[in-house]
Amino acid sequence: MAKTNLFRKIWSEALPFVALTPERKRAWLLRVLRKGRLTDQEIAPYIHLLIEEYQYDNIVGDRNPAVSSQAEILDIGSLPREIITRLLECAEIYDIPTLINIIGHLTVDEAVLALQKIPPLYEKRPLEVFDRIFQAIHDCDHTLLARARDKMLSHGTIPAHFISVYERFQEILKDKEVLCALFPQAEM
Repeated sequence: MAKTNLFRKIWSEALPFVALTPERKRAWLLRVLRKGRLTDQEIAPYIHLLIEEYQYDNIVGDRNPAVSSQAEILDIGSLPREIITRLLECAEIYDIPTLINIIGHLTVDEAVLALQKIPPLYEKRPLEVFDRIFQAIHDCDHTLLARARDKMLSHGTIPAHFISVYERFQEILKDKEVLCALFPQAEM
């Protein structure tokens, strides 16, 4: 018994993260987030690797219907809210939309946290990055974006870029509504 536990401990420490099953990756990430030994920048690549499997599963799809989808295996939405908050804090801005889709439901504080992310200076198309985050939050709950904006305004924590990007996104939503009214059978 002691030998098998020792073997499992050595095996889990020696096996690289990419070789772990999704369940084991999730468990490892939870353990690291709870212990707090790694910085946000050190955890971000692991979050990206975990999300990468989910994205691949959505693109390719399950070939075997008996196998659960990655979203069901990851089950990130059922994690404690403090862990979800830590995931959103640590994740890179490019992973935020997918992470929001995996989580499925956000609180206003978590939406504010996602909206306060700033793309790196070398990003050539920051508006597209913001649009993806705004769309993910909007898909989560249609009123969540406005509630998060109101909370940031009331606390004075609104980023400099936010107002113009938010107004632009509202215009995009209005354009979608008009197009859907004009062409009801078209896919948006």
